[in-house]
Amino acid sequence: MKKIFLYGSTLSLFIAPIFSMHAIATDKYVSDVIYIPVRSDKTPQASILQQGLASGTKLNFIREETGSDNNLWSLVVTPDGTEGWVRSQNITDKPTAAMQLAALSNASRNTLELQSENTQLKEQLEKIQQEHQQLLTDTEDMRQAATTALNLEEEHQRILKENQLLQTHADILKAENEKLKNTDRFNHWVYGGGLVFGGVFLSFVLQALGRRKRKSEWR
Repeated sequence: MKKIFLYGSTLSLFIAPIFSMHAIATDKYVSDVIYIPVRSDKTPQASILQQGLASGTKLNFIREETGSDNNLWSLVVTPDGTEGWVRSQNITDKPTAAMQLAALSNASRNTLELQSENTQLKEQLEKIQQEHQQLLTDTEDMRQAATTALNLEEEHQRILKENQLLQTHADILKAENEKLKNTDRFNHWVYGGGLVFGGVFLSFVLQALGRRKRKSEWR
């Protein structure tokens, strides 16, 4: 039982640093040194695990210790997963000046792209506003045209009704005129007949008077 406990305690001593190392890992960057090696131990004589890390390479920093050469060494993990030691003086907490300059260039480039995109969006907005105003104008013209057409239709119906009324009045006047004409003809016929009858009657009277006169002369 004691052996198992001792074995477990010993195993935990080996495992705990591994978990703690990765738990506190932060990012570091290779400084403006051209190339640096990654060694198996914190000494210049240790074997090289990876040769020539370029400036600006991003490393996963685990911890820092003093090496056999009395210099500070950092335990790091490279991008390809290699874990080893590098001189602390060759790494920095911030990206290199070249990386910062590249980032600044990218930021400036992004700013210029955003400005260009902003200008294009403004032009598109202005174009859309002009199209919107044109649509409003066309809609108003169509509304006025529809109103004009409606007014014309109403005017046409009004004139048509007036024309029908005038036609009706004309028909009535025509009928009354025909009636008057017929009345005049009848009156002319009556007057003419009366004159003829009067002439005949007057002729008889005159003849009768003439006969009486002659008879009186004979006596």
